[in-house]
Amino acid sequence: MQTLIKHKTIAACVALLVLFLSVLLVNTYRSGVPQTVGTAFEFQPDADRLTRQMREAIRFKTISFGRDKPVSAEALLAMHDFLEANFPRVHASLEREVVGDYSLLYTWRGRGDDKPVIFLGHLDVVPVIPGTEKDWKQPPFSGNVADGYIWGRGAIDNKVNVIGLLAAAEYMLEAGLAPDRTIYFAFGHDEEQGGLDGARAMAAVLKSRNVDAAFLNDEGGLISRGALPGLEVPMAVIAPAEKGIVTLELAVQGDGGHSSMPPLQTSIGILAQAIARLEADQFPRDFSHTQDFLEAVADELPFFSRLMMKNLWLFRPLVMASLKADRQGNAGMRTTTAVTMIQGGVKANVLPITASAKVNFRILPGETPESVKRRVEQVIRDERVAVSHDGSGQKGMAPSPVSPLEGFGWEQLTSAIRDTAAPQRLVVAPRLLVAATDTRHYRELTPNHYRFTYVEMDIGDLAGIHGTNERISVSTLSDAVRFYYRLMSRL
Repeated sequence: MQTLIKHKTIAACVALLVLFLSVLLVNTYRSGVPQTVGTAFEFQPDADRLTRQMREAIRFKTISFGRDKPVSAEALLAMHDFLEANFPRVHASLEREVVGDYSLLYTWRGRGDDKPVIFLGHLDVVPVIPGTEKDWKQPPFSGNVADGYIWGRGAIDNKVNVIGLLAAAEYMLEAGLAPDRTIYFAFGHDEEQGGLDGARAMAAVLKSRNVDAAFLNDEGGLISRGALPGLEVPMAVIAPAEKGIVTLELAVQGDGGHSSMPPLQTSIGILAQAIARLEADQFPRDFSHTQDFLEAVADELPFFSRLMMKNLWLFRPLVMASLKADRQGNAGMRTTTAVTMIQGGVKANVLPITASAKVNFRILPGETPESVKRRVEQVIRDERVAVSHDGSGQKGMAPSPVSPLEGFGWEQLTSAIRDTAAPQRLVVAPRLLVAATDTRHYRELTPNHYRFTYVEMDIGDLAGIHGTNERISVSTLSDAVRFYYRLMSRL
């Protein structure tokens, strides 16, 4: 009898094991998000003309130095004139308004009365970090062409959107094409410092005209190669949401005096302890936004990676642990804490009276600037440390709502991406944008806001954005124009 019971127990365990493995394998090989090949279309822009236009655009030093610094007014106005001279049909057919002195709002009236579409870009660029000029392979504002690339600050961030959209519109007008629905181009002049004078003003203009858009597209997503181990096809990432942002200042007031008679903790020591607590006690992780991304690419991964991604009900803790050390993966799963500035003390033998630090938080959906501030105060647990906003006049921006991964806007973008890539196949995936864009100011105009520019980059080139050796390939610039042409010609 005992032998029979033992055999039945073993048989039951084997059956459960077989069932368990069957579930894993069925999930692994069940088709997920369809990644189809698009339909190629006949349109090729003049690469030499585009190259010249981008080269000249890069040479305008439309630098945003900061909200407490003067605007690069002369360069911005010169770029306005350049755009007008280089895209004559656009400026003859579209309505152009200068908003906030330097931003440009174009209106391309459609023939029908369907909801309009808004495309964003920005004219301004970040400065070149002082002392790094010698590290550039080509001078940062030269627009030089070398090795098949156009080099210079703003090539990707974000003059490609400005040149790409206007060039596509120019080619459409040359071909006698016009959209059925109204299209807006909104090019801000201060995106790199928050868009408060540019994008916010243009959004207010559109809101005053009761614009209710079908969708909006801005920078933030792109096409990458080698982004995931084992992923052999290019991946187009569209951001349906972006994190919020708030910068908090930690300040400590001390007594000062001679360093020969110090207190147990100086103001700098108290501040350092507060910073250490913040870095040791990070915000909790939320896997939901990363899960959408991983599920979209799972079918393209090697077997064991696919097994885990298609069975996250089991392997979620393991996947989350593997992403913990990955800076991008970690940023997509939590509100991040970055101590970016610190100040205190005037001399080695003088006790510091004051010490302060600025901490930048990129806020995951589900949190707010106010909830971040409350948690910071709770983690520090020290009344000697005053926590306040950083004095810039901004009190943060909440994370965006998450736009739907279906419907008109999503379908228009994904089909245009696939058609531009055809006959090459690529993977289209949603991923939370960990940075901030001008999109934040247009949230009231549409619930469907996406972030994608058709530029293909290797992982190594991403460091050039806000860094050294920013560049765009001539072929990618042409593809960006082809993408906008295909997208807008079907609207």
